[in-house]
Amino acid sequence: MFAVDRRTLLAGAGAGALTAGLGRTAAFAQAKELLLGIPVETSNSLPFMVAAAAGYFKEEGLPGARVTMPSSGTNVRQMLAAGQMPYAMGDPVHPLAVTGAGKACKILMSVDTRASIAMIVRQDLFDKGIKTPEALAALKKADGSKPGIGVTRVGAQTWLYGDQIMRATGKIDDVNFVNVGEGANMLGAFKTGRVDAIMANSLIYFATQDEKLGTPIFNAVDEPTWLKFFGSTFPGQVCFAMADQIAADPALTQGFVNAVYRALQHINKTSSADLVKLVQPQFMGNFKPDVAAREIDYLKPIYSYTGDVTEAQFTNGGKVWFSEGTKVKPQPYKDMVDLSFLAKAKAKFG
Repeated sequence: MFAVDRRTLLAGAGAGALTAGLGRTAAFAQAKELLLGIPVETSNSLPFMVAAAAGYFKEEGLPGARVTMPSSGTNVRQMLAAGQMPYAMGDPVHPLAVTGAGKACKILMSVDTRASIAMIVRQDLFDKGIKTPEALAALKKADGSKPGIGVTRVGAQTWLYGDQIMRATGKIDDVNFVNVGEGANMLGAFKTGRVDAIMANSLIYFATQDEKLGTPIFNAVDEPTWLKFFGSTFPGQVCFAMADQIAADPALTQGFVNAVYRALQHINKTSSADLVKLVQPQFMGNFKPDVAAREIDYLKPIYSYTGDVTEAQFTNGGKVWFSEGTKVKPQPYKDMVDLSFLAKAKAKFG
């Protein structure tokens, strides 16, 4: 679940955890290895991968930077709050949850403009006319049960966006969300008809299309569809750091933001095939090059090449981030977002 408390944030730090404030920052500045956290080793995390593989972290004063994936976004935020890494990227819910639990955290920039989530309905249902979320909610099943939408688990990002889509239709009470797990488990539930639709990331999206299992009835990559349900674009992933880390070492923070901003510009001007050649020696080794390139092409329209997080975007995103499901306390924009380092990166690199 997204819900978090102070004890959870500090769990796993151990006796070797770095201390807060100046002590923490001095250790980061001198460390031979500087951990930078990502939630998944897919193209969703491409900006960090490019920053590392193209040498931008090293050039910007983070020579010991090593991108690491501690198995989930929740683990990333726990390590950040415990002083085990200085900077990370992930769903905006993570820095918001850390701040809500009493440890000030800041969003430094965005890396995309919306979450890469699709709602996919089984092909047999699509062929019968179930072509919108509203039509899915109105589906009359032979056994009298409500239509089932598969999510990795209730509380995860797949559920969060599915919940918001169905709330926007006014039909949230007409569907059931079903925990089906990740990857192969989600596909299995879809193939066997255990669920009528799934909320899928880009890799599951491609698997369903390749096997002709279903058709998307909501796809975040289609901007008009996104706007219909969410009103405006807002980041699905951001870069963030603890407030005391930013205050204690602004030079290191500036170098980090510079590197990620440069990576976004690199992504914007580089073909997917060349991006795969760049990052695969270090990352995404389990992906075939053509699969990795296809995912990058799919995500390119929603990467954020400006890094901006406007107050309007924050307010609109708050309808998702501060929902009943996340149990994250609402936070004001001025307390959560610091774009001063991004402004300097733009002034330097254009």
